[in-house]
Amino acid sequence: MPQFNMILITPEQAAGHDVLEHTAGTPLREGGGDETYRCGRCKTTLLVDVAHHDAHGVIVKCGKCGALNTEPHHHHH
Repeated sequence: MPQFNMILITPEQAAGHDVLEHTAGTPLREGGGDETYRCGRCKTTLLVDVAHHDAHGVIVKCGKCGALNTEPHHHHH
């Protein structure tokens, strides 16, 4: 099961995009694949066992530390 640290972005970079609000203690999304994504700042697990396309392009605000994260893959399979 691959794990990835997400990339931190600024509020300016997130402007105009949908930001998903994560709640501390519960993954924002779970199931459907085998990739796990963690907050790039505090390493809280944000997306658990999701498919790549479920993480592609999303912006997640960490419920624990408040960091804005986006997925680290910028290539397409």
